[in-house]
Order: sequence, then C-alpha cells, then structure tokens
Amino acid sequence: MSNIILVATLVAVTAFYAREVKRQTALMVKDRERNKILEEVQDVLTPTIHHLGTEIEAIKHTKIFWYKIEEKGIFEGLFKICGNSSTFKDVFWKFPDLEEMFLSHDNVYDKLSGFYTEIEREIRTSELKESLKNLVNLFNQSREEDKVRCDSDLEMIFKNYIINKWDQERSSNSIGPRVDFWEAYKEKLLEFRNTPQIKGLDKEIEVVLTQLRELDEALLEKLEEKREEYRVKYNFTKYDIDPKLRELEEWLERPSI
Repeated sequence: MSNIILVATLVAVTAFYAREVKRQTALMVKDRERNKILEEVQDVLTPTIHHLGTEIEAIKHTKIFWYKIEEKGIFEGLFKICGNSSTFKDVFWKFPDLEEMFLSHDNVYDKLSGFYTEIEREIRTSELKESLKNLVNLFNQSREEDKVRCDSDLEMIFKNYIINKWDQERSSNSIGPRVDFWEAYKEKLLEFRNTPQIKGLDKEIEVVLTQLRELDEALLEKLEEKREEYRVKYNFTKYDIDPKLRELEEWLERPSI
C-alpha cells in the first residue's frame, strides 16, 4: 500500500513540475514575443506615425521644405527614416501590404524631388548670383553690424528659400542678419520663380502633394490601428509605445521662467 501511495505521489509531483515547466516556458516565449513586438512598435510603428502626422500637417499648411546638399535634393523617405534594420524587415515580412505602401510613399517623394530639382535648375542662374551680390551690398550699407557675407553658402541658402517660397514666422530661433535680409528682399528674390516652366512645375507639385497626403492618411490609419491592436494584446502602456512621451510631458510641465 505504501508503495502505491509513493508512486502516486511521485506521479503527481512529476506532473506538477511538468506543468510548471510548461507554464514557465510559455511565459518565457510570451515575454520574448512581447519584447520583439515592443521593438517593432518603438523602432518602426511609432516613429513612422510621428513622421506621417508631421508630414500631413506640413502639406496642409504648405510647409513642405525641399533642400539641396551638394548635388543631391533631399527628402527624407520612410525607408531612410526607419533604416534597413532587422526589425524593419520583420514588420514587412509580417505585413507585406505595409511594404507596398512605404514604397508608394517614397516613389511619390522621388517624383516630388524631381520637380523641385527642375525648379532649382531653372533658378540657379548667373542673374540670381549677381542679384544676390548687389542686394547684399545694399543691405550691408544700411547696417553697422551683423552684416551678411556673400558666399556660396549664402547663395545655397537663399536659393532654397526661393524654391520653397519660404515664409517662416519670426521667433527667437529665427533672429539674425540672414532672416532680416530675406524679409527685406523676399519679394524681389521670388521674382526668379516667375517663369512659365516653374509655374507649370508648381501645378505638378500641387497634384503630387495631394497624392502624398492621401497616401499618408491611409498609411497612418493602418499603422495606428496595428499599434492599438498590439497595445491591447500585450498590455503596453503609453510610455512603452512612445518612450519619448514621458520626457515630453515632463518638459511641458516645467514652470515657465
């Protein structure tokens, strides 16, 4: 009888430990899975959601700014933002439709960059260079200090301002002789955009920006939906989803000086 009890106890203990090992293993697998999903949320979904939101607002308020570094026009496409990481590839492997939407977005960016590059070629003339030189001399004559130096950097900066019809509001970050110069001669410099070629390109850009906004809104909705599914399933906090949120909230709560 005692042997039977001993065997039964041993079987029960063995079964208990087997169940416990299975449970612990399942928890470890789930924990690894949760960490992997969190990585996808923090490294791909949330940054892209922020970028798309900012881009949509920029298009709404005509604040899209194209610029050129050396000989290459710059627009930060989604692939460049998220990089070519393994996490990025994992997201596309699970959701191939997202990859197609990212590609469509960046193809529109390439088209936009092409139009802006044509505008840049149209504006980059010896007449603009000479006009900038004369206007800088005129501007500096009226100032005892904080003068503008006419060099290649200045030409590049104001060429980009002209291309984008730059109209930044005054702030503590936008004080300086170059801003003063632009405000003084903006209308005159924008006349370099007044060509049939550039007017045609502006219309093309307007159409493509509408396309881009529609793509952005569709992609943003899809990404937010996917992120919300993950938040509910894995019980993520708002700080898990966006690690920079706490820092932002603390900054907003600081007393103003």
